[in-house]
Formats: sequence, C-alpha cells, structure tokens
Amino acid sequence: MRALVWCILGCGLSGLVGCGGQAKLAEFADLKPVKGTVTHKGKPVVGGVVVFQSEPDKPDFLVNGEVGSDGSYTLTTVRLNDRTGERKPGAPTGNYRITYTPVSGDQTVGKAAVPIVVPRLVTIDGREDVLNIDLSAK
Repeated sequence: MRALVWCILGCGLSGLVGCGGQAKLAEFADLKPVKGTVTHKGKPVVGGVVVFQSEPDKPDFLVNGEVGSDGSYTLTTVRLNDRTGERKPGAPTGNYRITYTPVSGDQTVGKAAVPIVVPRLVTIDGREDVLNIDLSAK
C-alpha cells in the first residue's frame, strides 16, 4: 500500500513538474494550396519527396510533399518544434528553393537516393495553386 501511495505521489509530481515547458509555437501563416507534378525529361517521376526551403529561411516550419507514383504532389506545412506534429495543407507565400529526393534504392548494396536541387527559385503567391517541377530544366 505504501508503495502505491509513493507511486501515485511521484506520478502526480512528475506531471506538475514535467520535462520543461514547450517553447511558444510559431503561428501558421496564411497557407495557400499548392499542388503539381514532378517530371524529368517530360515524364513524371515515381515517388519521392519535394521539400520547399524558404528564402530567406523560416526555420520554424517545414514545407514538403510526398510525390505519388504518378509524379503528383500536394504541399503541407508543419511546425518543427510542435510535439503534436500538426500539419496543415498548403504553404506560406514567398520564395522557395526546391529539393527533390527520389525513393531510396536498396541501401544494403550502396544505392542511396541523391537529392536534386532545382536551380531556380520559385514563388508561391497564392494566385496559382499548380506548380509543376521540371527536374531537367537548367
């Protein structure tokens, strides 16, 4: 019985003390819907991930989208310091550098996915929600 009392008391105190408070979360900006298709030499890529890195950098957020088997993607935004992992559809307006990472090969035989950085900045302005990415464009 005494052990049960100490256990309840310990759990209650640890709940009050916690492991430190969570930092104040950055507010989500007005997010604009963005979708598109990733192609290489005119053909849709199969799978992977696109990451949109804001210019200038906004380190509180990650803007990315999973690329489907037909090359299509839809962007979402997540706060990096949010323990709940809240993810919202769309992206904030601004300029972005895009990195596409293909699906990883068999890493046991040394085939690692090599990210491809799109050489030009793109702008999300909220007027057009379709942003196609051509990986073969220079």
